Amino acid sequence: MNAPPRRLAAVGCRAHTGWAALVVIAGDAAHLDVVARHRIELADPAGGVPRAVYQRSRGLQLAEAAARVTTAEGIATERAAAALGSAIRQAGDAGLLVRRCGVVVGNLSAAVPLESILASHALAHAAEGRLYQEALLDGAQASGLDPIAVARASIWDEACWSLGVSVEELKRRIGDLRREVGAPWAEDQKLAALAALLALAAPA
Repeated sequence: MNAPPRRLAAVGCRAHTGWAALVVIAGDAAHLDVVARHRIELADPAGGVPRAVYQRSRGLQLAEAAARVTTAEGIATERAAAALGSAIRQAGDAGLLVRRCGVVVGNLSAAVPLESILASHALAHAAEGRLYQEALLDGAQASGLDPIAVARASIWDEACWSLGVSVEELKRRIGDLRREVGAPWAEDQKLAALAALLALAAPA
């Protein structure tokens, strides 16, 4: 006999400087199942490249700063791919099939020259956010997942429209998951769960 089809699940991630909250979700808005949640580390474990790589490179020569940023990007992508691969295997052991990864991202902006980033604290901070968000998207693709960028500014509205529920009802359902899964279940986990739900609901 053929094995029954596996239930679909998706990964959602919300990045910070050097790490991310990862949540694996199955089901839909009416019946959510939090399969797993982790804090995943994306920065250099040896500490040779600082996690706040743009901020910590502002006093360097441009070529040296560029090389350091490139190294940080590679490390973050590799670590994201490894963490996502582990989440896929964990879900598979539970009889689930993960095909997509939703990543919460900031506002998209035009590319900024590195020398301009290094001259501005605000631009350096924003660039670090993009670095780890893009590492998650690239790591998802490297792990065989379809990466889906979900804008932070519109995530609740987008989720409500996609799932056919009101903002109030969706926030209640997402918040109520804390009683089932316990702490931590703060904004990071909620946004990661929303990104996973949107990834699940996205058209094939």
